[in-house]
Amino acid sequence: MREELLRWMRSALVTEMVYVDRHGVFSKRRVKLLKVRGEHVVAWDLNKQAKRTFRIEQVLACLPINERLRKRKAEIG
Repeated sequence: MREELLRWMRSALVTEMVYVDRHGVFSKRRVKLLKVRGEHVVAWDLNKQAKRTFRIEQVLACLPINERLRKRKAEIG
C-alpha cells in the first residue's frame, strides 16, 4: 500500500481512499495526499476541509479519481 500511496501522491491527483480506524469503523475519503512519513500518510481531507494523518496499515484501498470527469457528470445529471 505504501508504494501505491507514494505513486498517487506523486501524480498529484485527488485520491479516493478506503480506511478503517482504530475502532474498526470504515470510511471512504477523498483526499489530496501530501506526504508519506514513516508508517503514516498525511493528506488533506476534501470532505472535512482539514489535514489528516492516517496509518498506512489501516488504508485498505486507494485509487486516484478524475475530479474534472466527476464534476462534468454531475453537471450533466
